[in-house]
Amino acid sequence: MISSRLGAALALLIAVAALGTAVGAFFAAVSEDDDDRPVLVQTRLTNEYGGSPQLFALHDFYAGAGSDGRLHAFYVYPPGFTGHVRGCRIAWDPDATIPGDDSIGPGLYVDPCGSDRWDGDGELVAGDGERDLDEFATQAGVEGVVVDTSRLLCGDAVPPAASPTPAGRTPTPTPDGPQECERVESSVP
Repeated sequence: MISSRLGAALALLIAVAALGTAVGAFFAAVSEDDDDRPVLVQTRLTNEYGGSPQLFALHDFYAGAGSDGRLHAFYVYPPGFTGHVRGCRIAWDPDATIPGDDSIGPGLYVDPCGSDRWDGDGELVAGDGERDLDEFATQAGVEGVVVDTSRLLCGDAVPPAASPTPAGRTPTPTPDGPQECERVESSVP
């Protein structure tokens, strides 16, 4: 009788251990997949938000109001492949200005690895970048704007011959509207 109880307890212990291992493996697989999957991000910011852009570091975007009265979600990586490979991320600098041009700033998105600067609308205002900031699609949500991180829209191309300025800027629009860009993750840890 003692041996049958011991055998039953041992069998139960082995079954619980096997179940625990299976559950652990399942949750590890699910969490690995979720880390790379684009998601809808519910912000508590509305189109009436007028403060400094807010960084959503986990989802790689800054959310801030543009001059058009809409909340924009700008991708934290500078446009183009080079910024991604170097691991550069734009940063909002509330005190940044363009020397000699009082019409821009204070407050610019800055590429710390290069000389590019973008205004609050994501338009390239200084540097030799190829286009405006890329941004995620947004829509009105229940408690604020929802950011769709599965849809990254390319910024407007800037003509390479002219140095972009707000007055002389002529972005190159695409005939079919904004094109979707591919998200490129940094190769730098």
